[in-house]
Amino acid sequence: MVIQRLAPLLLPLLSSIALLLLIEWLKRAAVLPVFVPAPSEVIGLVAASPSLVVRNLVPTLRNAASAYGIAACVTLVAAAIAVTWRVFHRPIYTTGVVINAIPVIASAPLLAVWLGTGSRTQVLIAVLTSQFPMLVGAMQGLSSVDARQRELLHTLSASPRQVFWYLRLPTALPYLFAGLKVAAPLAVLGTVTAEWAGADTGIGAMMLYALFSYDIQKVWLAVLLCCALAAGAYALIAAVERIVVRWDPGTSR
Repeated sequence: MVIQRLAPLLLPLLSSIALLLLIEWLKRAAVLPVFVPAPSEVIGLVAASPSLVVRNLVPTLRNAASAYGIAACVTLVAAAIAVTWRVFHRPIYTTGVVINAIPVIASAPLLAVWLGTGSRTQVLIAVLTSQFPMLVGAMQGLSSVDARQRELLHTLSASPRQVFWYLRLPTALPYLFAGLKVAAPLAVLGTVTAEWAGADTGIGAMMLYALFSYDIQKVWLAVLLCCALAAGAYALIAAVERIVVRWDPGTSR
């Protein structure tokens, strides 16, 4: 029973360990090119300077979490407005599409020039990067209310607020979490990309400085930290979903 519960976590973990061991063996066998370091070299870099990881991981984590929370609140409010007043549905959705269509690699330098290179700019860029999956999930979920349940609440003289809290929001939870899970890694990647535009600390800044100095081990360390942070963000939201959504979304509630 315990093994079955841990299987979704153990399988990716064991696969990652096997991949690292394979890369280590290939590097020692001189099969891999010079720009691919051995995992032991990256681990040695962390062991030699753990403050390097902490100093750059904390700002990225803080800004990504702030951006994620802001994007979740804004998109939920926007989706609620779009569903409640249908006249706003198309403008809100179109705005989200337009924002999502702008490449973050192009918008980040412009926003950095206009607003500076501080953490507020990095949070704004991460918000713009992660908002669209949340908006789509929230709008689709809040619109997927069963007509019979809505008529029942109308018969019971439920107010629009009661309809939202007792019907629309619980119905929308599977859709909301689908968008939240997709948006979690995007918030991390948006923050890292924003750090390329002049940040002093952060995973993106460490990656950029290491590229300029051709520090291969540090480049790969930054890449692995970014991947781990994005995967951890997704896993965290998925774990919260398992706690909150206790029913099968494909069955009747």
